[in-house]
Amino acid sequence: MPRHGRTGAGAQGKLRWVSDLHTSQLRVVRLPGGGGLRVIGAVDLGTREIWRKALETATASGPPVRLDLSELSFIDTRGTSMLIAAADAAAPLTITRPPRSLRRVLAVLCPDGPASLVIEEQETS
Repeated sequence: MPRHGRTGAGAQGKLRWVSDLHTSQLRVVRLPGGGGLRVIGAVDLGTREIWRKALETATASGPPVRLDLSELSFIDTRGTSMLIAAADAAAPLTITRPPRSLRRVLAVLCPDGPASLVIEEQETS
């Protein structure tokens, strides 16, 4: 399966476009039928560039934007802020089954709920 990752040695860390984004700690794959992206792993300082590219990819075609976060194990505050900014830019952005930790951070950052972010607890087919 094609991947979106770092090019060979000496490429100065440039990313090449293919269909998936991944590192050893974060993997982002297209959902079947092009219905969005599935995020697997952790979003932190070491994976932030992949997360940024994933959000750009997801929002590039415009709404509706869907992210399946059921396999997201961790997301730091900066990654959450990037998610909110992407939702504001591409409103609405739907996230499916986010981890409890993300819901708690969203409650602190957006006490009235993020207006441009739709949270679904169940996976849709």
